Amino acid sequence: MTLNTFGFYAGWEARFHNGLRRWEYPPVNDTADSNPQTREELEALIIRLRKQLHEFEVAQGENRYREIFERSADAILIIDDDTFVDCNQATVDMLGYGDKEELLRSHPSQLSPEKQPDGRSSFEKANEMIATAFERGSHRFEWYHQRADDSVFPVEVLLTPLAREGRPLLHTVWRDITERKHLELELRQAQKMEAMGKLTGGIAHDFNNLLVAVLGYAELLSLELPEESPLLEYAEQISLAGNRAASLVAQLLAFSRKQMLQPRVLDLHVVLRNLEKMLVPLLGEDIQFVQHFHSEPLLIKADEGQLEQVVVNLASNARDAMVEGGILVLETHRVCIDGQRAGEKTNLEHGNYAVLSVADTGEGIPTDHLVRIFDPFFTTRDMEQGTGLGLSTVHGIVKQSGGDITVRSEVGKGTIFKIYIPLTDEQPVPEAEAPRAEEKTDRRATEVVLLVEDEAGVSRLVENVLGRAGYQVFVATNGVEALELVEALDLKPNLLLTDVIMPRMGGPELARRLQEKMPDLKVLFSSGYTDSALINRGALENGVELIQKPFVPRVLLKRMRKVLEN
Repeated sequence: MTLNTFGFYAGWEARFHNGLRRWEYPPVNDTADSNPQTREELEALIIRLRKQLHEFEVAQGENRYREIFERSADAILIIDDDTFVDCNQATVDMLGYGDKEELLRSHPSQLSPEKQPDGRSSFEKANEMIATAFERGSHRFEWYHQRADDSVFPVEVLLTPLAREGRPLLHTVWRDITERKHLELELRQAQKMEAMGKLTGGIAHDFNNLLVAVLGYAELLSLELPEESPLLEYAEQISLAGNRAASLVAQLLAFSRKQMLQPRVLDLHVVLRNLEKMLVPLLGEDIQFVQHFHSEPLLIKADEGQLEQVVVNLASNARDAMVEGGILVLETHRVCIDGQRAGEKTNLEHGNYAVLSVADTGEGIPTDHLVRIFDPFFTTRDMEQGTGLGLSTVHGIVKQSGGDITVRSEVGKGTIFKIYIPLTDEQPVPEAEAPRAEEKTDRRATEVVLLVEDEAGVSRLVENVLGRAGYQVFVATNGVEALELVEALDLKPNLLLTDVIMPRMGGPELARRLQEKMPDLKVLFSSGYTDSALINRGALENGVELIQKPFVPRVLLKRMRKVLEN
């Protein structure tokens, strides 16, 4: 906007935000004002015009600010001491009030919970933040506010002190960061799971090798002892402890998504119906068990055993939450996720999903526990009642199956878990009848076995077990040594039983070289590593036979017989 004087005419040029321009002239009350005749009259007119120009510019600036103020997506409030002077519509919407007047009548203390997440009083901390803003000129920080319905949500706050007519005011801007907090939580969870995955993957191999020896020798000891021996119970207790340790390793690998899955096409409804006989006695007589299934089959691709573990873990938790009885409901339906997140906080790709809801009428889960519910080792039970791995295992299995899991809970009313698993267009393949080779037999083996294992304890045990079963066993500690042994003795083994990952040369490369010379050689891999490590070495390709450590002698012998006679 510019002041223009030309001759005895004076006015201003108004330039608007849309580019239009026009001349404005001040209102005149008499001829003398509009037609100054002397220099003094002209100067007086110019002074008056400049004053009006300033007033016009101030008004225009306030109009522009008011437009920004009202159209902002962030909440903006003006606070005078402990009174709200003004706010925009975004503030009203964010806090869930009926209108602006209702909000302005409230007291600032009504908009915050009694305490902030760090445990400090909101009143005390707010005064500290305001003092910092006046000291620094502005202050940005995170805060938790309370809506009209008493729900609490996180915001980022920018406090800027202002002065109007000599009074200090606070210009306050809030930005709802609920989504940001959700993403930050997911990132921390992903980082935590990755770290735990690396840890568990690293220890699983060594731990599983140790368990092979513990479980194996416990079983051999049981076979050698007479039934009336008091030492038999000791051997059984060793086996029980070893199996519990193996289960713990499996759970660690499950929540870190490093376990080996054997997915196949399943009808979710068939899996749930098969579990009913187990769930009813698990829940007990004081809990009503209800199932509502989708009208059509829901075909998914998952590991049946792991999926059963998910349902059993959730049902077990529901039972513990309903100490005085209640209702457990399993419900299925299908959903198409197309970017709307299906109304839940999931991170799924677009597509069709089977949804399994597990709802109970138990005591519910406190809000501060919900954010940690899938953390490994987090539990509210006594140490004797659980490891804190149940829900983290469920989370890991679902995630590794390509799905997601959500939870909603209200204290005193109950909890609902929802499991999303991708639907598949593939059809189930009928299970083949179990081969007769796995049936118990007293026939002694006569085949030649080349055993390649770099862990001495495992190697000694397996050599002992195979020798007792009648196999002729040759032992090497790595692939290179095995090739040298075959060459030196001109061996023609019927079966290569080899670890996958070994120094100098691993099992897959050894098998490839031997089968080039002996195409009929049968191969059975064994490993205590996780599936990701085995995939990288080609040990999980289609048609490859693999026995996962830890195993016990009877399982190993049955698996070997199956491979030899397949």
